[in-house]
Amino acid sequence: MSRARFTVTAAALLIGVSTTTAATAASVTPPDRAIVVTAPRTVDADHPLTPIGTALPQSLRTSPAPAAPPVQSEHGDAIARRTGATYTVDADRAPAGPKQRGLGPAAVSPAQCAALLPSGGTRIINHFEFCHVSTSGYDVVQGGKVIGHVSWRQLTAGNIYANDRGAFFTTALDRVVRTGTTTDGLLRVDWAAGGYSGPDGSNKACDVHANPSNPALLSAWQSGATATHDISSQRADGYGRDFVSRCAIASYIRNTGGAAQIISSGMRADSASYLNHFNGAIFDRVSPVMSYSRSSTSHKVVADHIYDAQTKPASTWPTKPGKVIPGSIASGKTLSRLYEKWDAAAASQRQKNETAKNNACAPIRPTPSDGLDCDEYPFGSTWEGAGVGDNNFSVRYLDSGQNRSAGGSLAAWYAADRILHRDKFYVAISS
Repeated sequence: MSRARFTVTAAALLIGVSTTTAATAASVTPPDRAIVVTAPRTVDADHPLTPIGTALPQSLRTSPAPAAPPVQSEHGDAIARRTGATYTVDADRAPAGPKQRGLGPAAVSPAQCAALLPSGGTRIINHFEFCHVSTSGYDVVQGGKVIGHVSWRQLTAGNIYANDRGAFFTTALDRVVRTGTTTDGLLRVDWAAGGYSGPDGSNKACDVHANPSNPALLSAWQSGATATHDISSQRADGYGRDFVSRCAIASYIRNTGGAAQIISSGMRADSASYLNHFNGAIFDRVSPVMSYSRSSTSHKVVADHIYDAQTKPASTWPTKPGKVIPGSIASGKTLSRLYEKWDAAAASQRQKNETAKNNACAPIRPTPSDGLDCDEYPFGSTWEGAGVGDNNFSVRYLDSGQNRSAGGSLAAWYAADRILHRDKFYVAISS
C-alpha cells in the first residue's frame, strides 16, 4: 500500500480576533493598542516565559523565520557515534520493522512518546520509530509589556513506512495553558529537509508534504487536532548502487512572531536489492547494537565466546600480545557489514576471512568434532573479520546448532533492519 501524498497549503500569518482573558475585567486589552506575540521558544528552568507585566527583552521582540537544515556532509551513523545514540536488538527476537500507516502492527503514537519520555527529549527508538517531547511557549505583548502567556507540550511520533522510501510524523500539542490576555491566532508545525554531499555521493533534499487539514490555529490544537507530515526521497534522487539519499530533517513551530526549530534529526532512504524490501528508509542518527544473551537456549555458547573475546581477549585463540578485538561499545570500535556479492573486493575479503578462520581453527580442532563448528568473532560477514591479518579475532569450537542459529539471527537482522554494505554496528552480550 503506497502512502498518501499531501499538498502543502499556505496559512496567512494573521492573529485571531477572539480573546481569552484572566478572571478580572482589568486584563481586557484596550482597543487602541495592538497585541503582538513573540516567537515560540523552549520553556524550561533555564529559559522560562517572561513574567507577566515585565518589559519585553529586545532579543525577543523579533525572530526571523529559520532556514531549512544545511546540506549534510557526514553520514548519520557518524553523528550517532559522536552523540552516543544507540538502540539494541535482541537476537532472540525479530526486529521491530517499519510500520504502514493505517495497518497493523500499530505505529508509535504521540501518546506513547509522552509515556516514553515523561521528562521530555528526543529519542530514536530504533531504525523505524522516533519520539520527541518538549514544552514551548510565547508571550503576548502590548506596548512593550507582557500581558499574557501561552505554553504547550509538543508530542511528535515518527514512523518509517513499510516498503517505501519515507516516513510519516504525527504531532499533537497538549497541556495548552493560556494566562493573562491571549488571542487565538496562527500556531502551526512545519518540517523542512536538507540534502547530502560527501565523498561517496550526493542527493537533493528529501521532499516534505503536509496534510492540508493540519491545524494552523491555537484553538484547533486545543480541540485535540493533530498534524501529519510526510518526508520521503524518490529512488531517482538517490546515489550509488543502493540509490541512497541522506537528509537532515527539522521541525519548526511557527506563529505570527516568528518560528523556532524544535526537532533536528536525520533520515536515510535506499533501494537495496539484497534487503527484505527493495525500497526502505531508516532514522539513521543512531548506532544499532546486536545483542546476544548468555542465558539464551538458542545461542548461549556463541554469546559466551563473544563475551570472552570482548572482555578477555588474551584468553582467546589465536594468541597475540596486546590483542584488541573490536565490536563492543566499550572498545569504541564498530564492526561494519560485508556483503560479499557487492563487488570483487568484497568477495575477496569474505574469502580471506574464511581462509584465516580455517587456518586458525586447524590446530585446536577437537577429536571427535562431530556436531561442532569453529565459530569466529568478529563475524566473517564483517570487514573486521579474521582476514584482516592482524590476529585481532577469536575462534572456538562450539555446538553447531547454536552457532548456526546465531548466524541466522545475524543475517535476518541485516536484512530486516536495513543494514547496508559497510554500515557500522556494535555487538553486546547480556546475561
